[in-house]
Amino acid sequence: MPEVAPLRDGDPRRIGGYTLTGLLGEGGQGAVYLAEDEPGHPVAVKLLHARFSGDARARQRFAAELAVTRRVAPFCTARVLDADVDGDRPYIVSEYIDGPPLARVLAEHGPRSGAELDRLAIGTMTALTAIHEAGVAHRDLKPGNVLLAADGPRVIDFGIARALDATGTLSSTAVGTPAYMAPEQITGARVGPAADVFAWGTTMVTAATGRPAFGQDSIPAVMHRILHLPPDLGALPEPLRSVVAGCLDKDPARRPASQQVLLRLLGLAGSLPPASPQTPARPAVSLDRDGMLDRGVRAAATGAFAAPPTAPQAWPPPPPTAPAPPAFPQPQYPPPPNAQQTVPGGRGPRRRGVGVLVGAGGAAAVALVLAAGVALANLNGDGKEPPPPFDRAGGTLSMMANTPYDKGYLAPEHASGGTGTMLAKQLFTGLVEVTPQGALRNRLATALTPDATCANWKITIRDGTRFANGEPVDAEAFARGWGRAARNPSGMASFLMEDIRGYTEASAKKTDRLPGVRASGQTLDVALTGPSCEFPWRLADPLFFPAPRAAGAPDNESHHLRPIGNGPFRLASYTPGRSVELVRNDSWAFGRTRLDRVNVRLTDDSNAMTAAFRSGETDWASPADTAAGRTTGGMAGRVEYPVATTRMLVPLTARGPMKSRDARLAVSYALDRTTLASLVPGRPARGLVPPPVAGSGQPGACPSCDAPDPERAKMLAARAGLGQGTVVHLHTMTTGTQLPMAGQVETQLERVLGWRVELKTIKDFAYDKLRDQVTAKNASGLMIFAWRPDYPAGSALLGSLLGGDQIATGGNALNNYSGWRSGRFDGLLDRIRRTPDAAERARLTQEAEKVALDDMAIIPVVSGGGVALRSDRFTGLNPDVDGHPTLADAGRR
Repeated sequence: MPEVAPLRDGDPRRIGGYTLTGLLGEGGQGAVYLAEDEPGHPVAVKLLHARFSGDARARQRFAAELAVTRRVAPFCTARVLDADVDGDRPYIVSEYIDGPPLARVLAEHGPRSGAELDRLAIGTMTALTAIHEAGVAHRDLKPGNVLLAADGPRVIDFGIARALDATGTLSSTAVGTPAYMAPEQITGARVGPAADVFAWGTTMVTAATGRPAFGQDSIPAVMHRILHLPPDLGALPEPLRSVVAGCLDKDPARRPASQQVLLRLLGLAGSLPPASPQTPARPAVSLDRDGMLDRGVRAAATGAFAAPPTAPQAWPPPPPTAPAPPAFPQPQYPPPPNAQQTVPGGRGPRRRGVGVLVGAGGAAAVALVLAAGVALANLNGDGKEPPPPFDRAGGTLSMMANTPYDKGYLAPEHASGGTGTMLAKQLFTGLVEVTPQGALRNRLATALTPDATCANWKITIRDGTRFANGEPVDAEAFARGWGRAARNPSGMASFLMEDIRGYTEASAKKTDRLPGVRASGQTLDVALTGPSCEFPWRLADPLFFPAPRAAGAPDNESHHLRPIGNGPFRLASYTPGRSVELVRNDSWAFGRTRLDRVNVRLTDDSNAMTAAFRSGETDWASPADTAAGRTTGGMAGRVEYPVATTRMLVPLTARGPMKSRDARLAVSYALDRTTLASLVPGRPARGLVPPPVAGSGQPGACPSCDAPDPERAKMLAARAGLGQGTVVHLHTMTTGTQLPMAGQVETQLERVLGWRVELKTIKDFAYDKLRDQVTAKNASGLMIFAWRPDYPAGSALLGSLLGGDQIATGGNALNNYSGWRSGRFDGLLDRIRRTPDAAERARLTQEAEKVALDDMAIIPVVSGGGVALRSDRFTGLNPDVDGHPTLADAGRR
């Protein structure tokens, strides 16, 4: 039973008709007492603190809590028996739940497992489903707010719950308990029921492992992990592990709704009865306002209706045995929420591992299940039928994109950005992916485990998935794909694979495989030539996608042009330079896409893209040309998004005026970055590492970047001995982005500092000529440059541009054009490579960036962005981390 403390001095002894006998708990708003009613039955009395009795807003919140609790089905929480919110001391009397909080059970008896854990999962999700059906989001679900009653778990404490507004979402403030908060609660975004689903997932991890999924140390550390790092699922077993992982997606739009999770849990429990083809459809049902079942549900619960011939799409089956706890545990994700699959014979698969909750909560949960559909929560609270929660299945999306690079090949080993990468991500699914928020999450990897040095990695691959031709996607398929990528001289392998043992031999085409990659069943063992604790971040690149045996020899052009993949779509037709047609891949590991088909028209004419979108001929276009992108300003459907690119001025520090730190700082303080950012998609840079690299782009890292300061710029220039009339060379290419920026930099430096800026131009994209120009022995001044890291980690950008071993010359392909060196900076990069802890790596990266910024080794100007044109006829269609459309999530409105 709950712990009961004696009444204290000052506690009342009687409220209304109730005798208080002990203290159950206390919070900021009020205290909860154990009491007895007139017949002597135990009840719980929540009493508003006396200091708030005269506070109209506090009384209003207390009354709102009463209204919220009354709206929720009583089997889910403590039923309200009586209340007085207008008297001198407002109080609420509720049913006394004779059961301990889950938090105390875990503290005293350790983690839960087996059937007990399964019943807890179903019971709490049943409660959450009913809470959301009442139009409520709890916002503080955690083990302390789950009471383990004899008839099943009860969710309590609606002190910070809110009724949903007319939009079905909530205006958020940072309420809740940090370890159980969803990312949107921390960032101040709008908060709705999806935050409760996230908190449920963390609660289940705590119940199974004894610790929250994102730790429980300092609040800043916990919040950092929630926002940027994968959850630690510990030894949480399958199949519950996969369910929970999907609920912990950092993007609330990708989390399943509570109703869907409940259906999934019940499906795993085998609680849906089999159906026959003659089964009549069942009526839509719901809990009524008193928490009772309507006639349709009662009939279903008593067997009057059988299950229909279709069942909700099952998430991919787990491996036969639960994997070892991963060092980099990541979510496995459900299919799109309305994806359905016809089960042969009308019988859904029964799986072991999740039991059926016994008791009132469990009975109601089973009764909620409808195979013809579940009565969806009416989150609008207006008594009307809610609109369909998701878009319609089927349909075709039309889009326009640039012609793929590298001979127009579509196989992943030839993807090096742009449309080639976009199409590879539709045709193939790899081990991991990077979210638009900059977080890494698993796809087909279930564990990525380094040794103590981070030089050797063991990757466990999800079992049971297949290519579109039926071949299994196993470790051998990944080793095969990596070997093909290593042999392609025009791809990104020389940057992303060069430290995998045997890369030199594979790139020289002496072998079809990477000798450092060994495949066995569903396990890859990868040996690197040195430490790389950030190795998993590279694996999101298409170079690391799998290849089927049907791909044939590495020079098989048929596979290059018409690859067989394992992604959400498969290739229906391809006319190089003109069009690509994608159709749904029904064997995709993560369910069936809502779209039937995607038609892609290929063109390098950005103006034609814009015109086609204006006329309604296309549903998505990404004009690559900056000028064309600017002409879409104010246009309906225009979407701007960040990309992990930094546009910068590189000071040539070996000689000339930029050898002085004061001169470099003078340039930075003189720049009006807002004006410069108006010339290209993007935002004023706040540092070297751009968004969406996790943890970057915050004000304060670079004081001279945050706002122009002409007077300070003049003082620093004078201290460097660079008075008016000083000649400074500005090296630039004549591209549509660099030349306008060069002209504006010239204008600003001449206006603020009185310098004479001489442009040294190289025509178009002649990088080799630009390299020769800025690495010449007499070269000096500044260089306009843009850089995107090989993978989205801050150290990848910093090391490439400023590493002491990356000094650029006319005879190499390195990128430290500045010529700047710092032993401290290089030491920090080495520590990053050797540090397994992600939070510590993030801290070291920020420290290394600060070392470079304090010396202004590079002058950041604009954090890059992109522009897309998006039709409003589709939902779930957004730019991903690369700016490509999220076609697997899209569906018709």
